[in-house]
Amino acid sequence: MNLKLKRLVRTPSSEEYALFDLDQVTVDGAPMTIGKLDLHYTGEGVYGTLLLWDDASRQLTPAQRSAFINALLGEIAQPMGIPNEYVVEFFAPTLENYQVFHNVGAEDDAGAPTAPPPRP
Repeated sequence: MNLKLKRLVRTPSSEEYALFDLDQVTVDGAPMTIGKLDLHYTGEGVYGTLLLWDDASRQLTPAQRSAFINALLGEIAQPMGIPNEYVVEFFAPTLENYQVFHNVGAEDDAGAPTAPPPRP
């Protein structure tokens, strides 16, 4: 796995990252999205949620998954200059029913938010 993080959102106290595996590509040739990481920074440490899509999670043994998560969190938490402690929940959902709801850029005639089709 050749991991790449892309920061999607940054606030003064939180960040959201998309996780990509550069060794896997979509039919469009883009790096495969394998999950996302949400982090919230406090004076006591880092709190967050790590979602690793089920397909990506199944490719790792439990020991590999733990090593991957610990390395990822160690790299992100250390340079921030905040307390070294973190609590991050891990979950491996399937993408079968995944949807993103938004009202950015396009709305239907009634003005209701639109939902793109589920991701593959």
